[in-house]
Order: sequence, then C-alpha cells, then structure tokens
Amino acid sequence: MKEFFTFTKGQHRALIVLLILIFLASIFYFSIPSLFSQKQMLPNGELEKWMAQIEVDSNFYENSTHSHGDVRPSKLNPFPFDPNTLDEKGFKKLGLRDKLIATLLNYRKKGGKFYNKESLRRIYGLQTEEYNQLEPFIEIENNNSYAKSKSAIHVELNTVDTALLVQLRMIGSKLAMRIVEYRERLGGFVHVNQLKEVYGISPETFAIIAPNCRVQVHRTKKINLQTATYSELNAHPYLHGEIATAIADFRKSKHYQIDNLEELKEIPLINEEIFRKIVPYLSLQ
Repeated sequence: MKEFFTFTKGQHRALIVLLILIFLASIFYFSIPSLFSQKQMLPNGELEKWMAQIEVDSNFYENSTHSHGDVRPSKLNPFPFDPNTLDEKGFKKLGLRDKLIATLLNYRKKGGKFYNKESLRRIYGLQTEEYNQLEPFIEIENNNSYAKSKSAIHVELNTVDTALLVQLRMIGSKLAMRIVEYRERLGGFVHVNQLKEVYGISPETFAIIAPNCRVQVHRTKKINLQTATYSELNAHPYLHGEIATAIADFRKSKHYQIDNLEELKEIPLINEEIFRKIVPYLSLQ
C-alpha cells in the first residue's frame, strides 16, 4: 500500500510542472479580458469627445432625413401665393418654419427662381406633406395670365373630363382624378356642393371653383330599387353599410314591391335628411 501512494522523482517533478501550468493558465484566463478592456477603454476626456461626436453625427443624420430636425410636418395655413414674390411675413403667415423661410429667401437672394410648382417641391427642408398642403395654392408669376384665364372656364361636372378640370384654378391632376372617380361612384352630381365631399378639396378651394361649376341633374344614374342587388346598393357612397342592409331587408319585407320612394322613411335609419340625400339616386323602374 505504501508503494502505491509513493511518487517517483520523475512523477513528482511532472506533478509540480502540471500545477504550475494550471496556475499560469488560470492567471492568463482571468487577466486577458481585463487587458483587452483596458486597451479599448478611452480616457475620460476622449470618451466624452467620442460620445459628443456620435450625438453630432446622429443629429446630422436626423436633420438630413427629417428636414431640419422636424420629425412631424407642420400644419400650414395655405392661401394663394407666388413663391417668387411672397415676403418673409407672407411665408410666416403660411405657417412655414423660420429655417425653411430663410432657405427660401436665401435661394431667391442668390438669383434662384421658381418656374413651376415642382421647383418648390425640391427646396431643401420642405416636407412632402407640407408641399401637398401648399401645392393647390401655388401661383407662379410666369403662369399668371394662364391662371387668370382659368377663372373664365366653366365646366359641367357630370360630363367634364380631367383634362378640362385641371384648367380650373386650384385644381391639379390629382384633384381632377378624385372628382371624376367620386362622380362615378355617386352616379353623378346633383349639386355643386357635393364637391366638398371630394377628398382634398378644402373650403378655400371650393369657394374658388364653385362659381365655375354647374350640374345637369338629368345626367345622374339612378339605382332601380326593385331590382338592384345588395352589392349595387352597398357600392354607393350614400348607401354603403347599414343603410344598404336596411333597405335590402325592407325591400324583402315588402316582397320587392315598393310603390313609392317615400316608403323608405319607414326605415328607422333613414331620417328626413338622409332621405333627401339618397332619393335623387333611387328609382322604382
């Protein structure tokens, strides 16, 4: 037993070397991370400078992306204006930011000129949402004679096409398309005031174009209440949803025999105001 637990000189020496190696390995293992972290750490002053530079770079990126650091576009107060002649007070009245106004005035001071609406869109700092608010109100001096001639144009809303609509003041290609699309969904206009229901037509725009518009009511398309499918009823902007469902149910209860449109007033959802609104688009034959 004694010999079993006895080491030779060679084994004793190897054991010592092994223990030393384990000790050195442990030191190496625990010291390496701290050595690397020390090399990567910067003095306090340098660290502050580095962090400050990151902040500057971040602000620069944000400014480039969001136009002078404005995360949200401004809600403007548009009115007809010429960006080539409007003064600083006028730009402020529009609701533009001071930095953007300075950019506009500096551009003009250096000889810059806006030849069309699109040239204003490209001005640095003017966001797309803001341009969309201003676009219908931009009147370039070079086109003033054309703009004035627009006031003499009169259109019939149920037959006019987009090519003629864009010749009205304040009406661009997008608004012209929306007017025609809404007319198709309605089946035609029965009153000029319905233009107010077109997305994008502000009260100011309506006030300008209304005197130049007229409506021929006989050109509207009517829905035959006796034969129309639910889908046809539901597709109309004034009937969509609950009213279309209520009419379909009421018609069924009447065995599809409605003798007078006035009978629709029996439907709880249809009050006098709604009846007057929908009746021009309904017929019984």
